[in-house]
Amino acid sequence: MKSVAQDEKLNALAALADPVRKAVYEFVRTSGAAVGRDECASALSLPRNTVAFQLDKLADQGLLSVEFRRLNGRGGPGSGRPAKLYTATHLEVAASIPHREYALAAHLMAQAIERSGAENRPITEVLAEVARETGQTIGALAGSLPQILTEHGYRPEFREDGSVGLLDCPFLQLSASHRNTVCTMNLELLTAVVEGSEAPYRACFDPPTNEHHCCVRLDRSAINT
Repeated sequence: MKSVAQDEKLNALAALADPVRKAVYEFVRTSGAAVGRDECASALSLPRNTVAFQLDKLADQGLLSVEFRRLNGRGGPGSGRPAKLYTATHLEVAASIPHREYALAAHLMAQAIERSGAENRPITEVLAEVARETGQTIGALAGSLPQILTEHGYRPEFREDGSVGLLDCPFLQLSASHRNTVCTMNLELLTAVVEGSEAPYRACFDPPTNEHHCCVRLDRSAINT
């Protein structure tokens, strides 16, 4: 599944707030084949120009893909212009303000459950292992550490003492109900993110005074100062 930036998710969701556009999208999404403008307009009893505009807006937001094809099966001169057809993409869009990473948590936990069962190892041990592996990948593939933290919903605050406070918890609702499990997973994840990015910090557990803040703080590493 394609990874989508938070702003793009919000734009895609906003596009579906219009009831006409949402109806057009649902018609295309539930159709068994690519849909043309005329077919969509007829099915929804809407003007063709209205449907054409909405289809193109949905395509601009990445919710529909576009292809051109001659519907009569003929080719060459005199066969007419190819029709513009639309199909729904496999893009799944969910967004929240502030940004949350519940899908990431679900992925880590599902992977840990499968590995724990296959290897007959304690689930808590395996979840920490999976979180470290994922954190290493995130840290190594992404850009700067501030960018990584921002994109994953931590809202970093760089302080005068050199530490980094994380003012948002991307797993907030999960941590409220399963604090030990989620906070341990988060600490392992961020420890590996820092290592993977080779940033001069170390992650440490820091119980937040604000319930919305993250349970991890990043301190400047003495080795790298």
